[in-house]
Amino acid sequence: RSEGCTSQAMDLAAEVGHFHVLEWLHANCSEGCTKVAMDKAAQRGHLSMVEWLHANRSEGCTKVAMDSAARCGHLAVVKWLHANRSEGCTKVAMDKAAQRGHLSMVEWLHANRSEGCTTEAMDMAAEKGHLAVVEWLHNNRTEGCTSEALDGAASKGHLSVVKWLHANRSEGCTTEAMDRAAAHGHLCVMEWLHANRSEGCTSDAKRSSAIHRHQLVLAWLNTNYPHL
Repeated sequence: RSEGCTSQAMDLAAEVGHFHVLEWLHANCSEGCTKVAMDKAAQRGHLSMVEWLHANRSEGCTKVAMDSAARCGHLAVVKWLHANRSEGCTKVAMDKAAQRGHLSMVEWLHANRSEGCTTEAMDMAAEKGHLAVVEWLHNNRTEGCTSEALDGAASKGHLSVVKWLHANRSEGCTTEAMDRAAAHGHLCVMEWLHANRSEGCTSDAKRSSAIHRHQLVLAWLNTNYPHL
């Protein structure tokens, strides 16, 4: 056939880890690849592929390489990029590593990179129930969180995180905490919020618990918030 290929062929081979295909395309086709090749190889944790592209190709990568490798917990790839490439990363690296619960990654980025993170790091770690990450960020970083941390933790039923945020942070929560806990049927979280917080809930709590047929939640709301 004479159609040839495009740079997407090598990009895809790098992403899925098909080393022999990548080498063949490099040797036999002139289309080359784009920065997407190394970015995607880094995201997938294909360190040998990243190293090969660095040694044999000139396209390089973007900050997405380290950001996505950090998000996916590929510490060896992140360390290699830090030592051998100049693109660096963004705050997304630590934010997403925190969201995924990759504490060792968060610690390494904190010790070796200067980008830092945003409030989304603790907010998202809290929503996902990663209490160890939340505690570490509280003790070692200054960005803090927003009320979304407690709201999110409540919505997903992470009572231990809710309690910790209540005891150790000042951001508090909003009515979204109980509303979203009701929508997901987390009665124990609702009971705790009712006993320990003053935000309460809105009529959305009853509406969503009824829609999702959380009968125990609805009965509890009718008893404790009959005015809604």
